[in-house]
Amino acid sequence: MKCYCCENEIENSVEVCPFCKFEYPKKEGTAEEYEKIAMAKAVEYRQKNHIVPKSEAAGVNSEGNETVKKLQSNNQLFVAYCQYTNLPFVTCDEESFDDQAHIFTTEDEIREYGKVQAEQKMLILGMSYNRADFPRLYGLLYSIGVNSVVLHDNGTTTSVPIESIARRADFSKLEENKRPLINESLQLSAIYFMQEMRKPGQEKTQERAQMLREKEEELLANFRRSEFLIPTLANPSDPKKVAIPFLKNKEGQTMQPICTDAIEVDKYQKMINKQKNPQKIRVLRVPFEKLPDLLIKEAHAFVFNPFGFNLPLTKEQIQKILGR
Repeated sequence: MKCYCCENEIENSVEVCPFCKFEYPKKEGTAEEYEKIAMAKAVEYRQKNHIVPKSEAAGVNSEGNETVKKLQSNNQLFVAYCQYTNLPFVTCDEESFDDQAHIFTTEDEIREYGKVQAEQKMLILGMSYNRADFPRLYGLLYSIGVNSVVLHDNGTTTSVPIESIARRADFSKLEENKRPLINESLQLSAIYFMQEMRKPGQEKTQERAQMLREKEEELLANFRRSEFLIPTLANPSDPKKVAIPFLKNKEGQTMQPICTDAIEVDKYQKMINKQKNPQKIRVLRVPFEKLPDLLIKEAHAFVFNPFGFNLPLTKEQIQKILGR
């Protein structure tokens, strides 16, 4: 059978899709009733995690386009990730101003690309994606604001719009309060700022200071206009209350995690799943201006996307961004 969510072929008896990790509901009622319930949950899961099903990822504007076919159908691709952000490495094309991710057909090519970038103090890691994972990959690229993909293949580079590879998930028909939170402008501005700011051994020139200031101003403007997801857990002693999970930084300080979207929440959930008696995360959706009142007293600061661009901000820093 095909998975109701990602549409990859799976066995009838599976409880969790091995490709998109969609958990099938318990079988109850008639087959028709079960299918209706399962499909509704699959659509909700797909939208929440920005998963592009195979039927939408294949065949879009691709007739005769070998580059698009490879990006859709290769058994394996390698994506350039930046070690400063734990996210795909993004560059801005000097002519088109497209925000581009870089994908490679061979491991050798991404290794050579990494060596070139290392000369500019940009640390690149190659992440392998199998074809079954492509829907999740392109959903991720949409969620961080990428609108173009550069394919590096046998010494050639070709740029194609991401919409030629996979359709963007359409949430316009959902009620506004049911639409998943997407902060692609914030993610993109954070990526560009962190990629440059975290480069080691850079000369403190006036030109570099101005460049970083401009990127930082764009990032802070996006923070002010964004909403966020605060992870919470059930309180074991009182089910009506919630517990706020926390992390420790390298200095041993308590940090309260906060996420830009469901993909980042899912990364945190995977870490919790490794603990004894793991719980399912619930989230509070709040605007940036409310955050100073929501930092738990034990926490030194919020840490935004701890498994992504990983930016700590104290209560005082947030108030300063808000102009208070």
